[in-house]
Amino acid sequence: MRDHLLDGCFVAIDVETTGFDSNHAEIIDIGAVRVEGGIITDSFSSLVDPGFFIPDRIRELTGITNAMIVGSPRIGEVLPEFLDFIGDSIVVGHNVRQDIKFLTKYTRVYTGTKFRKPHICTLQLSRKLLPDLGKYSLKEVADHLGIEYERLHRALHDASVTAQVFLKLISILWNCYGIDDYFSIKRLTKTGRI
Repeated sequence: MRDHLLDGCFVAIDVETTGFDSNHAEIIDIGAVRVEGGIITDSFSSLVDPGFFIPDRIRELTGITNAMIVGSPRIGEVLPEFLDFIGDSIVVGHNVRQDIKFLTKYTRVYTGTKFRKPHICTLQLSRKLLPDLGKYSLKEVADHLGIEYERLHRALHDASVTAQVFLKLISILWNCYGIDDYFSIKRLTKTGRI
């Protein structure tokens, strides 16, 4: 089972937005990495023009300025390429439900359907496997697992770190519990709890 997971394919995703409420905020940065056999084999990244100025707190957090998004595509142009990049893969994200709220918002507008992909949340998984960590931000989890990164709060960087976190968590899951005894990848993706 461990080899099947590590040899398989998944896509780690991340979005940076103008706020937390998907009803009022917009995506400004979207990124994903494809992992095959435990190795990042491809990536997708695009800044997105939200149609208004980026709030100061978001500029400070992400480093994305209004000047950087000038000439960037709107989400309606980016979304089809992003969905094609994901294809039929399992989606992995840190607090992935928040990302899915935004993606569902746009897929409903542009395709009339919901964003329906099997998904695994590294935030939930790390809470189960690292119960004494205390804080579970992507930074805290990555630091705890010894994962190096250049920066956070840019979509492509966060997607890459999330992929590495997931691979480490899968190893912990296997080494500590025996993945068949704890839960299978199908249960992870079908229940929506992870």
